[in-house]
Amino acid sequence: MSLDFLRRSIAIARPLRIQYPDAWYHVMNRGNARAPIYLVDDDYQIFLEVLKESSRFFQVYPCAFCLMPNHYHLLLTTPKANLSRFMRHLDGVYTQRFNRHHKKDGHLFRGRYKAILVQEDEYLTRLVRYIHLNPVQANLVQDPKDYPWSSHGRYLKAKDEEWLKVTSTLKFFSKSVRSTKKAYLDFIRDGIDPKTEAFFSLKRSGSLFGDVDFVESIKEKYLADRDTSFGEVPELRPLHGERMIVRIKKEVSRKFRVPAEALCLSRRGEHNRPRTIAMALAREISGLQLKELAGHFKAGSYKAVSAHHRNFVRALSKDAATRRLYDEIKRRCIQIET
Repeated sequence: MSLDFLRRSIAIARPLRIQYPDAWYHVMNRGNARAPIYLVDDDYQIFLEVLKESSRFFQVYPCAFCLMPNHYHLLLTTPKANLSRFMRHLDGVYTQRFNRHHKKDGHLFRGRYKAILVQEDEYLTRLVRYIHLNPVQANLVQDPKDYPWSSHGRYLKAKDEEWLKVTSTLKFFSKSVRSTKKAYLDFIRDGIDPKTEAFFSLKRSGSLFGDVDFVESIKEKYLADRDTSFGEVPELRPLHGERMIVRIKKEVSRKFRVPAEALCLSRRGEHNRPRTIAMALAREISGLQLKELAGHFKAGSYKAVSAHHRNFVRALSKDAATRRLYDEIKRRCIQIET
């Protein structure tokens, strides 16, 4: 078992969504095999109608949009922390109407949408500019005002619609209402800044768009101890995890012939090998959060569990005997579960 394999085995198959009230997201999805998702003007109108309906139904508010021939960009805010349900409805209903309109069948989009959590203030303004300049970057128009399928024109009017909240982002361009339009246009004319262009030019751009403090705060609050195996059904995670911890401790205790209490002992300068293996197994297959694991093994904090696991994974790649032992105990625990 290689280090890469072990890392892949504990990775999330599908990225979990970070959702909380009043979060801001840049959301994008492409056509299957990069095929067009709008074939005629009516398709753009249909998409906007579905977007409006979805906004009213889920109380998710678009603040900027740009519909390109084979993909779309949305800036959304979610007062009710329900991005996933909103997007499932939006993509699903539009696909149904597109297929019905063109007498087609099958998938329209390439798969799951991409969602990037965005920091307020300057990062929102950069994102609005990036979205509205997409048609210019793609050489579809020379001026964003000439592209009919974006919210740029609504920004020039500086007026909210029931479903489109442009003033929520316009306020970040200028503190003065009178100078908002000029500030917005000047910002657009400056073009996409290098940092934003670099961020979105990556084949696999990150899921957080903001400064270092924003990124670290989100990671610490929502990712550091987040369950991955049961993200889609969180109610099942604690029940499964507690059972698995019992099995892991039982199997490790049996294999090393030590009492379960020994798996919670940590003395400075001493390496408790059974505890090391039990903690690594718990991190990989229990589904419990890091702070919960810290409690089970008296590790002090979730950061200690995380650091412990990183060190173990690194060492495991160089120790064939421990790898075999680890795999043996892991198989035993999983067989008992199934």
